Amino acid sequence: MILQPIKLFIIGDGFSAAISTVHLLRQGINPKSIAIIGERSLGKGNAYDCNTPSFRLNVREDLPIIFSEDPLHFARWAKERLNDPQAKREAGFFYRRSDFGKYTKELVSDQLQGRPLNQIKGFAKRIQKNGSTWNITLQSGEVVLAQNIILATGNASPIWPCPVNNKRQSKFQSHLIENPWTGGYLKDIHVNDSVILLGGGLTALDAVSALVEQNHRGKVLVIAPRAIFPPSQAPWSRQNEPNWPNPLTPSNLVRFMRNYLPDSPTDSSEWQCAWEELRPDINCIWQEFTDHQRRILMKRFGWLWNLYRFRASPQSIEAYQQLKQNQQIGFCCGRAQQIEVGEEGIKVDLGNGKRVTGQWLINCTGVARDALLDQFISDDLALPDSLNKSIAVNHQFAVLQPTKEAYSNLWMIGPATMGSIGDVVAASAIAKQAEQLARKLRVKSFAKEIA
Repeated sequence: MILQPIKLFIIGDGFSAAISTVHLLRQGINPKSIAIIGERSLGKGNAYDCNTPSFRLNVREDLPIIFSEDPLHFARWAKERLNDPQAKREAGFFYRRSDFGKYTKELVSDQLQGRPLNQIKGFAKRIQKNGSTWNITLQSGEVVLAQNIILATGNASPIWPCPVNNKRQSKFQSHLIENPWTGGYLKDIHVNDSVILLGGGLTALDAVSALVEQNHRGKVLVIAPRAIFPPSQAPWSRQNEPNWPNPLTPSNLVRFMRNYLPDSPTDSSEWQCAWEELRPDINCIWQEFTDHQRRILMKRFGWLWNLYRFRASPQSIEAYQQLKQNQQIGFCCGRAQQIEVGEEGIKVDLGNGKRVTGQWLINCTGVARDALLDQFISDDLALPDSLNKSIAVNHQFAVLQPTKEAYSNLWMIGPATMGSIGDVVAASAIAKQAEQLARKLRVKSFAKEIA
């Protein structure tokens, strides 16, 4: 056990953890007081630690806002530092995800200015209360003491959404790709192999882009509840402010949004301008709803919201259109119930009785669970959020105890706060959380306390 408590412990190694570090350092907190735990290089994580240049940001260059006072910081950096002729499209510049990972890593380095940062390699298995401090058990068995913790674990690694039977010895066992985000598996796919994409969102479009880039000629089958991909990003700008109804309920919110959106294609500038005019107020509205109302809203509207809030890069839609024109890609509507690996290939049984087969199966569903956050709930240390997908936080990002009282030394930022805060997935939304939390800690004289 490490007896000297770490004053500020950040759990995570991806974008959420890196950008938290950046904003804490900008607020004057001494890096000697900070420790970070993660297995990878700080700043890349699941989203940006890519092995393929085909995976691109799905937003144009002016939208990842890291610093509120300098919203075009990334756009300038990319223009000065990147040589990427394929980034430019009518809607803007859509740069490689791996390059955004380099940008994030550079932000940390710039703020450190040569000072060392304590990063513990590994991951936290369990966190337990120890009086006014925390015991953090690492996978090595070592226990670290921390006075304050920021949970910045980001998106958990994907898991299969259904049982997988792969007990038989088969060459196709290695063709089950549970976590596709790095793209390392792509080089092993033969040009004529048949590929099944389980899920029809942005991750599936990433795989489509990569397959097209390596001149794939085999069949690609997409298993999804609906035969539709997210629309391509169009040139849009916010021009009006919605006049929301009062009072708001989930039903009249959905009704208002449907009436507000124009009767035009979802990949048109007109439709996307209206959609983006609705988005800035959504988080405040979400936070005003009860847990019951939030569950109702997600049940009725969640699939549609997820489809259109994650619009695709133009490059990925172009790749899809190329496969479609070549009659290489198709949809099979349904949900996977069972996956089986055999000598002849991979079989996926759907809930509607259909069965599909292929030589590769790539999990693009986005289904995931964060074991560390689940442990908080099972140990009765935290309150589940309204969607039962994570732990609950208040509007200042403090984790809530089962009594609904906020901890004074435990915070969480990033995608896992969605059930409590609202739409928190984009880099700009996470960076805004990190900036607000860093300022809050400084206002509380936290910087002086731990410097």
